[in-house]
Amino acid sequence: MSCRTPRLEGWISTYAFVRLPNWFKEGLAVMASGGGGAEFVGVAEARAAVQRHEHIAIDDTGSLWNLSEIRFERAPSGATWSHATVMACRQAGMFVSYLHDADGPGFARMMNAILDGRPFAEAVNAGYHQDVHSLWQKFAQNSN
Repeated sequence: MSCRTPRLEGWISTYAFVRLPNWFKEGLAVMASGGGGAEFVGVAEARAAVQRHEHIAIDDTGSLWNLSEIRFERAPSGATWSHATVMACRQAGMFVSYLHDADGPGFARMMNAILDGRPFAEAVNAGYHQDVHSLWQKFAQNSN
């Protein structure tokens, strides 16, 4: 199951698209669609899971061996595969929305770097002058 739409793929090369982390591609799709693909997990439920440290893994690159699944750092306990998938989409969407809302110009710089074909880690640094793991920590702290 994927919450992604193929829109970004039309703007960058296939190689550049594959190199983007899945959580980012899926989260961008959820944000752009106003929550599409994550309808069955609410923000409060996803935020509570982040507080319990049951959250997605924040990779800074994609993988040829995993083209669509969002990995978990620690999966929600007792969740079915489909519920975990939707939870991952919701958390990814919340994080991408946080990146957008916390610093709109930084998000624009990051997206421009992505559209220029720069590696994701480099694009994040160009946008925010810090790495994505530091940004996730700020997001997670704001989820409390």
